[in-house]
Amino acid sequence: MATNIFSIGQSALQAAMAAQATTSHNISNATTPGYNRQVAVQSTAGGINYGYGFLGQGTQVAEIKRVYNDFLVKQQLASQTSASSLDSYYSQISQIDNLLADKDAGLSPALQDFFKAVQNLASNPNTDASRQSVLSMGSSLVARFQSLNDQLAQSRTSVNNQITSTVDTLNSYATQLAELNKAIVKAQGAGGGQAPNDLLDQRDQVIANINKYAKVSIVPQDNGSSSVFIGSGQPLVIGDQVTTLVATPSPDDLTRLQIGYPVNGGNAIIPDSFFYEGGSLGGLLKYRTESLDPAQNSLGRIATILGSTFNDQQKLGLDQNGVAGTNFFNVANPAVSGKSTNSATAAMTATITNASALTTSDYTLSYDGTNYTVTRLSDNTKTVINPAAVPSPVVDGVSYSAVTMAAGDSFKIKPTVDGAAQLTMAISNTQLIAAAAPIVTGGNAANSIGLTTTGNTGSGIVSNASLDTSIFKQGSSLTLTAASATTLSVNWTNAGAPPPSITITDPSGVSTPYNPPFTTIPYVAGGTYSGGGISFTLSGAPAVGDNFAFAPVAGNKGTASISAGSVDSNYLAAPLAAPMKMTYSTTAPVGFAISPAVPATGGVITHKDGTTTPIAGGATSLPYVVGDSYTFGGMTFAISGQPANGDQFTISPNTNGASDNRNALLLAGLQTKNTIGNTSYQGSYSQLVATVGNKTNEINVTNTAEKARLQAITTELQSESGVNQDEELANMIKNQQQYQAAAKIIQAASDMLNVLFTLGH
Repeated sequence: MATNIFSIGQSALQAAMAAQATTSHNISNATTPGYNRQVAVQSTAGGINYGYGFLGQGTQVAEIKRVYNDFLVKQQLASQTSASSLDSYYSQISQIDNLLADKDAGLSPALQDFFKAVQNLASNPNTDASRQSVLSMGSSLVARFQSLNDQLAQSRTSVNNQITSTVDTLNSYATQLAELNKAIVKAQGAGGGQAPNDLLDQRDQVIANINKYAKVSIVPQDNGSSSVFIGSGQPLVIGDQVTTLVATPSPDDLTRLQIGYPVNGGNAIIPDSFFYEGGSLGGLLKYRTESLDPAQNSLGRIATILGSTFNDQQKLGLDQNGVAGTNFFNVANPAVSGKSTNSATAAMTATITNASALTTSDYTLSYDGTNYTVTRLSDNTKTVINPAAVPSPVVDGVSYSAVTMAAGDSFKIKPTVDGAAQLTMAISNTQLIAAAAPIVTGGNAANSIGLTTTGNTGSGIVSNASLDTSIFKQGSSLTLTAASATTLSVNWTNAGAPPPSITITDPSGVSTPYNPPFTTIPYVAGGTYSGGGISFTLSGAPAVGDNFAFAPVAGNKGTASISAGSVDSNYLAAPLAAPMKMTYSTTAPVGFAISPAVPATGGVITHKDGTTTPIAGGATSLPYVVGDSYTFGGMTFAISGQPANGDQFTISPNTNGASDNRNALLLAGLQTKNTIGNTSYQGSYSQLVATVGNKTNEINVTNTAEKARLQAITTELQSESGVNQDEELANMIKNQQQYQAAAKIIQAASDMLNVLFTLGH
């Protein structure tokens, strides 16, 4: 019996020692990341039947149990991966939010300064200072676009760098996890199935670390190992086998890093969307797709549309040299990249043909051997096109031509991604700003000279014409015909009176009179011709056969007036070669006789009520109802009021527009015009700022809530599985007491044995 008591005491002593060792282990690992509190679980050692009952055999340590709550751990992992994703997303988007919304560094101040300069030009179209200001502010606007785009490009580079770094980190953790799986399987086998708690903690901590970068799914295996999958199911570790990840360029966009893994000598791409559900990598990829790409495309679209629409209006005007305007800005073409697996001869051309129709999406053009399909990636809308069609097919403002593709080939098209980066100034000469309109209109408010130059092919120009109606009366006419480069034939009719003398004053001021009778007079470029009640200046170089026909025109008597007139792009294709006269008649056909005739393309009359009447090509007369406006040959003008019989209006090329501001006014008007969908340049940029700002706030609010949830779960988990120093100190005292009590048992058993030994003697 004493021997049995001794064994019981010994088992109690061993149990107390195990409990004390476990408590000490807990205390020493209180600050170890991922450590779960352990407890020594005791059970009775059973009893022996002595006839009068069972006597206990003491205690035994059944296991060293890890205090582990699988449910809370899974909740913590889910919350942690979500918080990591939001953290990553917010750290990136907050930077571009601050950039775009900056009152000084954003686009808005540069836009306002540029159009303020254009408005000043409209007020002072013929001053070098106002013109230079437009160029200077244009350069500043271009620089601001490029600066903002550079910041977005740096963000894209940062994303690529972080993808590379994250992939390296994941691979490192995956290797650690595989090694821990091997160690756990080995230890569990050697320990008779007992759990190697510290190794399990280490493995859980590695999994938790992986989970911060990419959402993990854990599948326990029967041998004690765990298989870990990331994202939406991509295997990372299966037992002790590791799937090595690589950061690799996208097959259709070499500037865009994606995640892949080696297979068959190449890299299989894992779609970005696989990682969207969590982890810093998921947040990073989601930021790039949801916010960075649209922001850069939106900024590029504003730049592209601003440059294109400003160019279009600039080209509808005349510069200080009297020449049609040229491009003010250089505008980027769509960025096109072929898939890495394309056939060797694959090629295509993408061109912006309607900037106002651009979206912020990217596109792909693919060929399946039968059909060419353009896919808008933002919503997966597909459009089947025929690249051989004339004109080239256009999808969302972009035309596709010169396409050579084999079945399976594809191209990625980014219409606006380079819009801000490649917007540059196309002119640097102040004289090339087209502030003037290319046409002038007029009604004969007083007696005037009518000039006809129809059919001329040279560059001869008449200017500074004036009339003395007491001499150059109705019924008079003067026609000068270029007989050679230096001679003009004269045909003069002066209401029955003999031809008058003509005096030619050359540009140096020397005057030479020519008295009748004469049939020719010299042509002096820049010379002023006067006589018979008229005076005018000839310049340029008329071709042989060119006519300059003058006739007096009586002043209008009605109440009608003509608007200043405007032109569109059709005017540039067929500019007005000579003045066009519209003479009103009250006899059939009532309306305006027009000379020369309406161009072959015809046009349209728009009435006050908005209804329209077509104008036939070649028409020589036009009906008129008060308030009608006419559009043909790229020109639009309106007549208001009631003309009298014989009243005449003219539409003429603008040959002296240095002080004309009409096109400058239209350029300034682009600031508030709805050129981008239903909004202006500034409105579109404000939408971009609001979109990024709202998304930033959304991510921030969600992130704050998720962190609070994570903290609550972590606190609950720590309260159960974490080490409490006060509790462990109490356990240490209790273990010491148990140890001391066990020692007393052994001492008592020893004393009893000594008594027995004494009795035996």
